[in-house]
Amino acid sequence: MHIVQIHHEKVPVKHYGGTERVIEALCNQLIESGHQVTLISYKGDYELKGVNFIDLGSLSKHEADHDYLNLIPKDADIIHFHVPAGQDDYDLNGIPYICTLHGNEDNLSKLPKNTVCISANHATRHKRNTFVYNGLTETDIPFNSTPLSERKYFSFLGKASLKRKGLHNAKKIAKKLKTPLHVGGGNGISLFGTKYLGSLNNEEKFELLSSSKGLLFPIEWEEPFGLVMIEAMFTGSPVFALERGSVSEVLGLEGSKGLFLKFATVEDLISALENYDFSVDPKKIRDYATKYFSSKKMTENYLSVYEKIISGQKIN
Repeated sequence: MHIVQIHHEKVPVKHYGGTERVIEALCNQLIESGHQVTLISYKGDYELKGVNFIDLGSLSKHEADHDYLNLIPKDADIIHFHVPAGQDDYDLNGIPYICTLHGNEDNLSKLPKNTVCISANHATRHKRNTFVYNGLTETDIPFNSTPLSERKYFSFLGKASLKRKGLHNAKKIAKKLKTPLHVGGGNGISLFGTKYLGSLNNEEKFELLSSSKGLLFPIEWEEPFGLVMIEAMFTGSPVFALERGSVSEVLGLEGSKGLFLKFATVEDLISALENYDFSVDPKKIRDYATKYFSSKKMTENYLSVYEKIISGQKIN
């Protein structure tokens, strides 16, 4: 199958880039599975082996925004867009398509008919039926087998300046539990047990997550998926979160019992953390992530959607 991936950002990227890292993992796994992949995007920080790359940067800004469809190979079997952009009105030369919605959209009329969401909660809120969980390449993420009971701090990773990310809640939780909090993704004065690490590259990020007693994820918004949750899982660290958006399902699939904590309020989360069993085997946490959120699992699910669309089935 010849699959075209389209994203109007740089792919791949070395440092931050949630959607971009998911696209990279998908492209690599599709190649490994024997498919032909064309990626239309801006040139990334390095090349993806085996991927036919078409650089939007070779076009003018107007052409990149409006005429990029002319770049799609005529022998493509399916087009996978990663941003809603009026696909239903485009002339795609009869080539079927899907569009993954990676964020929240207030105006549901903007969504293409073949929209795929990234969690069941995300799909329900956007009046869709089809979703595919994000996945990452687990071999790219280091695993730490050190017992949780021997680790000294909680971690927080996200844009700390955004209140919806819940850093204020994480500080409250860590203070109540008398445990240091190490913060990646924000700057501040390191006082009262909170240590700010600033922006982190991948190596630094995984060191933060893998060495922590657990990731605090006390968000205050409807998270479409929450990639940092599965990043923590792959390192062997548990996730302790507030139930908003996708949290309940990502932390609540079969086999999750005893691994993670998810509650509606900060107070309930604190109470549960006071009784959490930190003798949990980190390997069980990584195995859970591999079962549901590996790049292989994500790719299998997307291939199933591709085949439905190509065969003329409706997905919404």
